[in-house]
Amino acid sequence: MRVAEGGFDVPLKCSPEEYKHFAEPALQEAQKSNFPSALDIVENGLNAHPASEGLMFLKAYFGYKVADTMSSELTSFPKVIQPLGNGALMVDGAMTSQLFGKFQEIVKILSEAEESINELLQVNPSSQEVVAFKGYIDSKKNQLGRESENMKATISNSPNLAGSFCVGCRKSISYDTQKVVFQKSSASQLEAWHLPCFQSKAKN
Repeated sequence: MRVAEGGFDVPLKCSPEEYKHFAEPALQEAQKSNFPSALDIVENGLNAHPASEGLMFLKAYFGYKVADTMSSELTSFPKVIQPLGNGALMVDGAMTSQLFGKFQEIVKILSEAEESINELLQVNPSSQEVVAFKGYIDSKKNQLGRESENMKATISNSPNLAGSFCVGCRKSISYDTQKVVFQKSSASQLEAWHLPCFQSKAKN
């Protein structure tokens, strides 16, 4: 029995019982692209058979697939940064915070998949397939980690760059919950506006 999808052709070292009760039902769920359910089945299997190499690999593989699916879904999120013309940018704080939360969730799932792979490598350090898969998980995790850090830095640096108050109404701005417009007022100064204040200024 081998997992060939996604270019990974790995022999699943499972006992007949592990295969029948856990690996097979999980693979059936995976064929329907129901990776969270497949992951649950495998995790239940590992509670009963913690040393099963086959189930460890499937945990990592399905964890990766869950994270991959979640990453793809992020592309359908509304754009968090939109240019408004004349050098103005609108940043949706609430959406940025939501996206940041999603990134962290995906990184957590990938970290758990990586733990499973690390356990596998302890018992089977010479498996090229497992080493290759670890590299795959690492690169995905690093990429998401970088994007997540950039997003976090944008939210936390905004008050330093543009102050904590709206230029229009002089009330405080919550960068992680409100829609905020950034606009340069001079070569070095950045102004921040609540979106409604900016829109009413544009009408006048």
